[in-house]
Amino acid sequence: MGSIFSIFEPISNIFFFILFNGVVCGISIHWVVSKLNGTFSKNLNRIFQNIALIASIFVIAIIFIKQWNIGDLLAFYALFSAVLFSVSIYFGNKEVIKETRGWFINIFLIFFIRGYFYEPYQIPSQSMRPNLNVGDFVLVSRFAYGYEVPFTNRSKVFHKDPEIGEIVVFFPPHKPSTPFVKRVIAKGGDTVKYVNKKIYINGLLYKQEDISTDFDGANIFNESNGSTNYLIRKSNSNFSRNSEWVVPEGSFFVVGDNRDNSSDSRAWGFVSGKSIWGRADYIWLTWESWSDIPKFKFEELN
Repeated sequence: MGSIFSIFEPISNIFFFILFNGVVCGISIHWVVSKLNGTFSKNLNRIFQNIALIASIFVIAIIFIKQWNIGDLLAFYALFSAVLFSVSIYFGNKEVIKETRGWFINIFLIFFIRGYFYEPYQIPSQSMRPNLNVGDFVLVSRFAYGYEVPFTNRSKVFHKDPEIGEIVVFFPPHKPSTPFVKRVIAKGGDTVKYVNKKIYINGLLYKQEDISTDFDGANIFNESNGSTNYLIRKSNSNFSRNSEWVVPEGSFFVVGDNRDNSSDSRAWGFVSGKSIWGRADYIWLTWESWSDIPKFKFEELN
């Protein structure tokens, strides 16, 4: 899909983003006005619908490429459709009221459910094997750590920090517009030591029990942090990036469950609490490739 959207990269900037959104809004306003003053033309409307569809595709492509917050876009269109709905009520045109009411309800429900309940997220890499694989679609809780306020650069109200052991989706410091998914193993004030592929938090060892070998020959361990148990994967290589870190207050140390194949805090540092936007709670779909049949399931993550 990335290669498909790559053809839009030359116009992926704020100017064209505003331009194409303006086209969609302008066509919507034109439909309402033409219906209210009796100048509606089916042929002209069909042309405008096609233009709006093309403009919408450009908007989605730019959002995808730039990894901008689609929640802000949905909030804008929820407000925009609410204004059109209010105008139609004022003028009392039943057809326009029915149509704009549908726009508002549909957009608002998508905005509300996605922004304040659960948002689907596709796993992009193997860094969380054996618990999450490429092609898994997870439901990310958007209320686990507070409620995001639109147009505030992802600021939250009723903020709550993640618990140790939880799988979080966040924006890392080296790629602030690309979401990552990892497991929290330490919080502000903790000392993390990684020696010979084993984790020590404040001097205490995270216990690892060797339980099986996967089809690639890697070892699967059950790791325990004292309160949570989960599976991790380690290759047969003896190489270990031994090091020690002290986590700053307000930040978190995150790692992938696929310990020898993960870009995480061991490589690029700590994750700010403000950049964490959700907790991965469930796998609801596995779709490894476009040629495969999607497999629906409902599996809780730990």
